[in-house]
Amino acid sequence: MMAKRKRILIKGSVVLLGGIVLLWGLMVLFPAPFAKLMLAGVRASAGLEEKVIEMPFGSVRYLEGGSDSAEAPTIVLLHGIFARKEHWVDFTRALTGSYRVIVPDLPGFGDNEVLGEGAYTYAAQLDRLAALLDELAPGVFHLVGNSMSGQLGGLYARQHPARLLSLALIGSPVGVTSPVPSDMERALVRGDKPLVVTTEEEFSTRMEWLFPDTPYIPGPVVRVWAKAEAARGDANERIWAEVSGSNQVRLEALAPELRLPSFIFWCREDRVFHFTGAQVLSNLLPDVELVSATGCGHAPMLDQPEKASQAYRAFLDRQRAPSDG
Repeated sequence: MMAKRKRILIKGSVVLLGGIVLLWGLMVLFPAPFAKLMLAGVRASAGLEEKVIEMPFGSVRYLEGGSDSAEAPTIVLLHGIFARKEHWVDFTRALTGSYRVIVPDLPGFGDNEVLGEGAYTYAAQLDRLAALLDELAPGVFHLVGNSMSGQLGGLYARQHPARLLSLALIGSPVGVTSPVPSDMERALVRGDKPLVVTTEEEFSTRMEWLFPDTPYIPGPVVRVWAKAEAARGDANERIWAEVSGSNQVRLEALAPELRLPSFIFWCREDRVFHFTGAQVLSNLLPDVELVSATGCGHAPMLDQPEKASQAYRAFLDRQRAPSDG
């Protein structure tokens, strides 16, 4: 009897192991359907739903969720260059209980179609962003930006000051001169472009630039994202040239005009823009809270989502406290 039971257990273990190996093989060979299921599950667990809105410049995919109360303030979160809406999902978990949350793929990025020549200058992006926000967040709202969208958010705040309740910069923004040059700034002087991906291998290399320790992202998701970005290689070169070559007022020059409540979360290990720029920007903004963090890089919504979102939530709660009292 014992020998028979042992044979059954061994056989069951072999079948289970075989199933695991088969599943792993399928995920490697056919990552797209697994990535789609995984991302749908993560979005749902955060209380977010993927939606699409048709705009004159094309379809725009976005995430929406959170409180459906008419009194709940709206938060709009904008990703950086070559990033996507899903990068904010874990960050939103501290917000969706009390706020309505909107997270778009910016036009021309993420799962949206690539746009044509000249579409990625800040002036062109600002026009599309304003039109998109008129549709998705027609009232007043809190605006959050990372990297490129930190600069874009500053431009929007200057152009539409009555629309914003606050401006937050999660991760270092474009448009601030740091006293100490960053690793990326030194790389650019050498002619390198660490954030531009033209092959799947470069996708992995960029992750090392963005994070001191790469956050966990499921294998099928990474493979799908890397393949999609590599397929846009030529467009990525053009996008980088148009964004970096834009003739816009830098965020540091805009900052003294931005009299709305502002929040900065800047990581000390950021290799893209050196941490010394945090105090430069903080000194220029009239009404600002600055949080410095360790153990994270250029995109803390991915490698420190809980720490970053809790700090931002505390800032938001302090904005609401006077009216609640």
